[in-house]
Amino acid sequence: MMDRPRLLLLGATGRLGRTLAAHYSPRYEVISPGREELDLARPETVAQELEHLDFDLAINAAAVTSPDLCEEDPAFALRVNAESAGIVAKVCANRWLRYIHISTDYVFGGNGCVFLSEEATAVPVNAYGRSKLAGEQAVLKTNADALVARVSWLFGTGGGGVPETALQRAREGQPLGFIEDKWSVPSSTRDIAHWLERLFTDLSSVKGLLHLCNTGVATWRDYAQVSLDLAHQHGMLDRPHLTHGLRLHDFPQFKAARPPFTVMSNSRLSFLLGESPRCWQDALEEHIIDLRSKHGS
Repeated sequence: MMDRPRLLLLGATGRLGRTLAAHYSPRYEVISPGREELDLARPETVAQELEHLDFDLAINAAAVTSPDLCEEDPAFALRVNAESAGIVAKVCANRWLRYIHISTDYVFGGNGCVFLSEEATAVPVNAYGRSKLAGEQAVLKTNADALVARVSWLFGTGGGGVPETALQRAREGQPLGFIEDKWSVPSSTRDIAHWLERLFTDLSSVKGLLHLCNTGVATWRDYAQVSLDLAHQHGMLDRPHLTHGLRLHDFPQFKAARPPFTVMSNSRLSFLLGESPRCWQDALEEHIIDLRSKHGS
């Protein structure tokens, strides 16, 4: 029996990372070091710590993702999201190993109203976006063969997203207000796991920037409403629930600005796959069915 390839997965406890770890474990030996083994907040130690790890390819899904936390401590965000990301990329380049770095739609300023391609200018409006853009630049500067995969509005087995929040609020009788003046693309971590596997197998020569997202567009309110509609349709709620709209300016507690329109185009991904990614509503229905099977109605 051939040995399984060794996959270094950073950020294995995050929303995307948990899905990736579960998806790849049957076919790959997933190596997911904890902070005590690899502390991305201490970039000066990362290269040395990686020397102790034997792996064949790497995905970096680790990041400081809270916009408000990044705004409070931008230096911390830069250490994790940019400096350490570049060091991991360089180590992989020196070993001639495939490296995929996960980034975000928050690198965009969000002031337009057209779908954003990989060539669109990135002008972040907050410290989180700036740290992630700096990470993209560090990765591609130190590793010309690396792939930077941007994702948006994740849902999946990792939990903790808008679908779970909306469902919990409905069941507890809490207000169902969600922001309706911010747009992006809800995306399935399961689909992203499939696409990433293609990108380190038969599409392993793909490099540069790539948008990994489902097809369509939504506001947070749309996202929540479809989640509730599907939950009712599949017996997880005893009656329909209607959301109501809120505006970004209704949240003065936000320390960081939120870019209003960061809808990414997945045209390059569609070309590479030979088919268009499914719409986010279909992917979300699969997730709702998974929730029902795991937690019951």
